[in-house]
Amino acid sequence: MNIIVGVIIIYIIWMVVRALDMSLISAIMNNVASVGLFALVVVFHPQIRKFLLDLGNKSSLSNLLSIERIFHKVIKQPADQLNISDIVKACDSFAKRKVGALIVLPSHSDLSSIIETGERLDCNVSARILDAIFFKNAPLHDGAVIIVKGRIVAAKCVLPVSANMELPKKIGLRHRSGIGMSEVSDSLVIIVSEERGEISYSEYGGIVVDITPEQLSDKLKERFAVNDADISMVGNGHLINMWSFLKKESV
Repeated sequence: MNIIVGVIIIYIIWMVVRALDMSLISAIMNNVASVGLFALVVVFHPQIRKFLLDLGNKSSLSNLLSIERIFHKVIKQPADQLNISDIVKACDSFAKRKVGALIVLPSHSDLSSIIETGERLDCNVSARILDAIFFKNAPLHDGAVIIVKGRIVAAKCVLPVSANMELPKKIGLRHRSGIGMSEVSDSLVIIVSEERGEISYSEYGGIVVDITPEQLSDKLKERFAVNDADISMVGNGHLINMWSFLKKESV
């Protein structure tokens, strides 16, 4: 905001100088304006990069028009498909044993480029598998696990690090990576601190630190799980028998 106010002030001064026909100062201001656009690109580089990443996501348009997004309050992953209980169990175990972990759960974003940085897997989510991946001496422990549609698709993935200078100094590289991932995608990233044994999560560029396993479970259900009464309306991520549902609602 301070930068925007500064640009507005410079523009007002430029208009006043031109109105008063001050040729020398006007020429100087013209030269300043000629490099102003380049200066703004440099200053707002992180924001412009994030915008282009979102714009370049090949699934952005399809996600925008998808049934899942339009009816996001109805259509989510069933809790048994995501296996929330095992994710929470694993994170609780990591926190107690002070084992660092990064778990990425995207909603709609295409994470193909991130997945390519790690080792591809294709297995169900379970506490034992997550424990084996993040075991300190395991070859896949250093990096993030990506979980898509209830399956572990990759491990040892490299996440983009947040360049947000306003983050507290105590935020380490693992947490900055989790925040960076949530800045460039719609993912919820679970972070377990190796130093403090705390569970945190990041979404939309923000972070909530030191939560309990119960709070993590509630958050995952809020983001990804459906209520038992709604499961009958969901089949493989798509609405089924929508006409019957709408007809019933109209009655």
